[in-house]
Amino acid sequence: MWWTANGERVLEGAEARVFAEALLALVDEAYVGHFDDYDLGVNAFDKLTYGQKVSVLSIVGNGLLRRDVPRVDLTADLEGAIAAVFEHLKNMITVEIDMPELGTNWRELVVAARKEAEGEEIPPPTCNDLEEWEIEVESLADDILWDADYDDADLYLDQPPEKAEWLKSMTRIPDNYYLAIADDLNEEEITERLTDVRKLCRAIVEAS
Repeated sequence: MWWTANGERVLEGAEARVFAEALLALVDEAYVGHFDDYDLGVNAFDKLTYGQKVSVLSIVGNGLLRRDVPRVDLTADLEGAIAAVFEHLKNMITVEIDMPELGTNWRELVVAARKEAEGEEIPPPTCNDLEEWEIEVESLADDILWDADYDDADLYLDQPPEKAEWLKSMTRIPDNYYLAIADDLNEEEITERLTDVRKLCRAIVEAS
């Protein structure tokens, strides 16, 4: 379970399918190149070590796609990992638009999820306007993420303690939101987590 912008829930249907596909593709990036030279523009995620990235992706994957997982406290690292999955989805759509021979699979997944969420003015899968797809993907992310606090650590941590506390109280950010440190997995743990996440995502995809 996960505490999302729409309450405590797990992803289902087309929403689960597109997230699982994007997470699976991102995990495959981990297998191929350990995320070397692959920044996603989400500092909360990009700054992590390889072992930490795998750790947070595993946590958010299980939390968002499995009902039997207890809800965890939200942290900047965890929400940054969710944002990273959606940024990777945008990248996959960019590649798809640039290479028409790849078809429209990623855009079809987004369309299905947005229709399920009763979105309005959803572009057809054949639309090649990247800005339109960025809007649609951000709408999907907004159904999970509360906001973009995960990338505002400097705004709070660089302030005097009194001002930082005041800012957090105004925005209702938990004390450990920026201070929690993701586990830095060793090689054996990384392999195990990657295998488990891939298995979970494939199960969601194949069941859809």
